[in-house]
Amino acid sequence: MKKNLCLIGALILSFSAVSCVQLKARVEIRDANDAYEKEDYQTALTHYQRARRIDPAGFPEIDRMVGYCNIGLFQPDVKDPANEKHADMAIVALQKYLRVRPDDRIARDALVGTFLSANRISQAIDYYRGYLQRNQGDLEAVKSIATLYAKQGNFAESLNWYEKITLLEPKNPESFYTYGVVLYEKVAKDPPADLAQRLAFIEKGKAALQHAIDLKPDYFEAMAYLNLLFRQQALVEKDPLKAQELIKVADTIRGKTMDIIRAKKLAAAGPKK
Repeated sequence: MKKNLCLIGALILSFSAVSCVQLKARVEIRDANDAYEKEDYQTALTHYQRARRIDPAGFPEIDRMVGYCNIGLFQPDVKDPANEKHADMAIVALQKYLRVRPDDRIARDALVGTFLSANRISQAIDYYRGYLQRNQGDLEAVKSIATLYAKQGNFAESLNWYEKITLLEPKNPESFYTYGVVLYEKVAKDPPADLAQRLAFIEKGKAALQHAIDLKPDYFEAMAYLNLLFRQQALVEKDPLKAQELIKVADTIRGKTMDIIRAKKLAAAGPKK
């Protein structure tokens, strides 16, 4: 992220028709830009901060650059108060800037990246939830929240947000596939103690994956996980005959999956000479 921010153009100066105060601020900004382009973030930060003190109401982009400088100075995984302060300053500056320039996606990504690199997932979630209140239906924000809750280990909330993605993208098979995979990962690797809840997750996963296949009939990845969910169901089925039937269904799905994979490989190889 730091290298990408280095490629972003710093503040552009124009010295025409400006007051004495603005002129002094722009001189500081020019010096800050020069240092920033050399990746001398501490010097750049000092000049940007001077520019802000000289002209407190002008140039909202200074806040963006203060944030970027602090990102450049911040070292992830270094537990030191001075280092943590750079993360704090970056977050404050970028949030202030985004209140004025809410559509700057690069700055928003930088802010969220700072939350994550500083291990502040809860703050990232709070930011996105606040953002969604002003930008309802923003799919990328919903996906980010789902991912962040998963990183946090909050499966229930993560699942809720993955389900919201399917509601926002009812014709996208990948959304249903992802939702189904999340449910499979839960029942296979961290199953709930309550059997009824485990079975409910299995049924939801099967339904999501089947819907993905209905939307995309050759979706062999979805078929592979659907096969696995039937096998998970067989593991907890108390009736041996029903368990055998579930395994037969799983085997049939696996066979179709392999047929599609082989056909795709043949098509990719092209006709034999």
